[in-house]
Amino acid sequence: MEYQPGVCNIGPAQQRRRLLLGVGSLLLAVVAVGAIAVMEWPRWTLLASLFPLYGAAMGYFQYRERFCVGFAGVGVFDVGEGTNQVQDAAALEADRRRAVRLNAKSLAVGAVGAVLIYGVSLVVL
Repeated sequence: MEYQPGVCNIGPAQQRRRLLLGVGSLLLAVVAVGAIAVMEWPRWTLLASLFPLYGAAMGYFQYRERFCVGFAGVGVFDVGEGTNQVQDAAALEADRRRAVRLNAKSLAVGAVGAVLIYGVSLVVL
């Protein structure tokens, strides 16, 4: 695997780490929603599921797209041969633009998920 600015900045080992982040965040969201329901907290608190759902989406998208938002932010990549510094300014800019898009997409998925959970709670609870 090869580093491609704005396209791919992590290899298989780093992808697995991002997938585990996503799965862990999704489990946290399930536990949080369950706890809120069991403890009978106000329904609006279900909207806080946005945060772990954002983490779940971020982990999944980083895994699927072989791109780490954090690496782009600090200007590094790791496609399997260890962490290396991005040297080219244009490559760094391409990585950071991609990171912003991934971040926005993950936030949108988390927000939609949280609103859906809230909406379902109005019908079910």
